[in-house]
Amino acid sequence: MVKKYTIKEANRFTGGGLTQVSKMPELTYNLPPHECNVGSKLVTIEDSVCFGCYAFKGFFDVFKSTVVPAQYRRLASLTNEQWAPAMAHLINHYCVDGCFRWHSAGDIQDLNHLVKIGLVATNTPTITHWIPTREYRVVMQYLNKIGPFPTNLTVRLSAHMIDS
Repeated sequence: MVKKYTIKEANRFTGGGLTQVSKMPELTYNLPPHECNVGSKLVTIEDSVCFGCYAFKGFFDVFKSTVVPAQYRRLASLTNEQWAPAMAHLINHYCVDGCFRWHSAGDIQDLNHLVKIGLVATNTPTITHWIPTREYRVVMQYLNKIGPFPTNLTVRLSAHMIDS
């Protein structure tokens, strides 16, 4: 059972709540791309999928005085023990289309973060979650220590290099 929060409480526990990105139909949750473990290295490598990352330009760059601090608030919130139940509450409340995309910017931070995402998926059984990631190591840690992902969570391992 998902704990009941007010929307204001859930937003506070999750560092500001869910976000809407104009180029995606579903709601999302983004983090600072500067803090991607793998992506922050790939962004400097020509022909990598992170080279010229959209999260460093366009809307993200034009509004960086508000977007970047919000992304860092969400990143800091990952350590809050209320994060997973509060995220589940927000997703159950707002995702009326039944879909949720993790990380329109940023990526999985560590095993604890991915475990929390798994808990959110478990507590939002009518929502289809998807998460693209380059954090192969963290995904393997999860599978080895926790087991399979919840059936409503699709984890897509993204290639590091274009056309490879």
